[in-house]
Amino acid sequence: MSNKSTGTQFEKEFADILADHWFWVHLFQDNRNGQPCDVIAARNGHTYLFDCKDCQGDYFLLSRMEENQYNAMRLFEMTGNSRGRFAVRFGPGEIYLIGYWQLKALQDQGVKRFDRKDCQVYGEDFFSWLNEKDKEDGWSDEDEGGNWK
Repeated sequence: MSNKSTGTQFEKEFADILADHWFWVHLFQDNRNGQPCDVIAARNGHTYLFDCKDCQGDYFLLSRMEENQYNAMRLFEMTGNSRGRFAVRFGPGEIYLIGYWQLKALQDQGVKRFDRKDCQVYGEDFFSWLNEKDKEDGWSDEDEGGNWK
């Protein structure tokens, strides 16, 4: 499977996980025109912007974060939404969320790449984030029975 098709598959899987947790989710499909993100999600009055990066190796290259992504995520936050995040997957069930501003700060400090350990230091586990959002918003596993996908 090519890097592009693997990345597209991860975007779909990521969007499905969010939808399973009762987020309204839109998956952007037109990568060739330089869209600044892959997924937008909303729930309980909060909106989230994500760009999905599927790592085939042991580290994530910061050069994969494009200037238009940084600018769009910054503007998204400036207009009253949450901070844009990169969803970085190293393997099945191993997804980390890292704020765009954190990656930009690392890049500005000359960091070229980071690994799983760096994700744990500078980001957070996606499934822990989901569980925290479920608690904050009053959602539970029992709500999954009426899945509206």
